[in-house]
Amino acid sequence: MDSTAPLIPGKSAAGIFIGSPIETVLKDQEVHFLAEEIKNPLMRYRSPMVDLWVEAGAITQIMVHDGYSGKFLGVIGLGSTIADIETHVGPWEEDEEDNLVIQNLPGFCFEVEGYFPDLEDPALLQAPIKEMYVFDPNEDWTVSPGDQAGSEVNISDKEHMGKE
Repeated sequence: MDSTAPLIPGKSAAGIFIGSPIETVLKDQEVHFLAEEIKNPLMRYRSPMVDLWVEAGAITQIMVHDGYSGKFLGVIGLGSTIADIETHVGPWEEDEEDNLVIQNLPGFCFEVEGYFPDLEDPALLQAPIKEMYVFDPNEDWTVSPGDQAGSEVNISDKEHMGKE
């Protein structure tokens, strides 16, 4: 895992690629992951900086958070604001699943700090991005950022090998 690797919508974040086998990714990490079943067969692997959603042994979604310093287009990262997105990338919107997305940029969504039931709230433009998600926009197996329910199983990468 590379905390400075660029975020590439629909492709990768933290040097991890969508579609990669979870076994390979976990084997190559020194980071401890917490495995959690979201709903069978979807699993989530949590770490202090990157969370991975996995189905059928392949990574389907990557979320970066606390400590990740990689950027999208070299300018948008954790702590950036929606105003930064408007300035450097383009218009944003809320999709049908209530995710914040950049218009015409599939495979990427984000969450900001705070609660804003009204998207017209001027404070929303200055709210810092706290999580960024990368997923394959052509697949329907991705999970909305808020879908985090499930049972947890505490494992490390070394303990995980060979256990599903």
